[in-house]
Amino acid sequence: MKNTIAIFILLSCIDLFGQKSGQIDFIEAVKLQIDIPEQDKEMMKKIPQTHNIKKVLLFKGQEAIYKEKPGNEDLEVTNENDGNEMKFVMKTPESSLYTDLKSKSMIHSLEFFGKQFLVTGDIKKCLWKITGEQKTLLDMVCQKAVLQDTAQNVVAWFTTQLPIGGGPNGYNGLPGMILSLDIDEGSRVITAERIIYRDLLPEELSKPDKGKPVGVEEFEKIKKEKMKEMGAVNGKGGVMKIMIREERH
Repeated sequence: MKNTIAIFILLSCIDLFGQKSGQIDFIEAVKLQIDIPEQDKEMMKKIPQTHNIKKVLLFKGQEAIYKEKPGNEDLEVTNENDGNEMKFVMKTPESSLYTDLKSKSMIHSLEFFGKQFLVTGDIKKCLWKITGEQKTLLDMVCQKAVLQDTAQNVVAWFTTQLPIGGGPNGYNGLPGMILSLDIDEGSRVITAERIIYRDLLPEELSKPDKGKPVGVEEFEKIKKEKMKEMGAVNGKGGVMKIMIREERH
């Protein structure tokens, strides 16, 4: 009887680690750095320090799509003072990132400052230093890795129990799936909430096709110019400058 149970457990583990498709649900916690005029400081007290976005990574073999999950709500804060209504609205930009690790190519449909772009090109190779530190996420043993040769400070936790070298936001190059990312010391933290192993429908991995077609270098130039205009430094985001709408009743 003991031998039968041991064989059953072994077969269950083989079946689990042999799975090559499914979905991973993530939460992106974005730290809000907002510069509000002195007269609107009461509004600032109502704005949360972080904004959470639900995302999903659909994967099959070496292909994956990372995008928003249905049900994300815009962040909207209203403050009234002396008959004036001030409103702050933060919308979640539309984004769908397709990657193919085998062909080392990617297609990214994303909204950037009100315009939709379709960025195509090669996957950016990520160089990592694996530290040897370990912790458990979703009952899986994960190892810590630090991204090298970049202006950003990125820490990843990956598991070889899911031996696909991908992860959220197109991060790749590790010998297992990335289940957690910390970008710029908490500015953006991406954490896996659950993994569901299942067969995907063909349309779930359809390549994005929405937006103005641009190459990676062209889009990077557009992004740098806009971020410079908005006060970002070295691609680290800077302070978000906003317009506050006032309405008198």
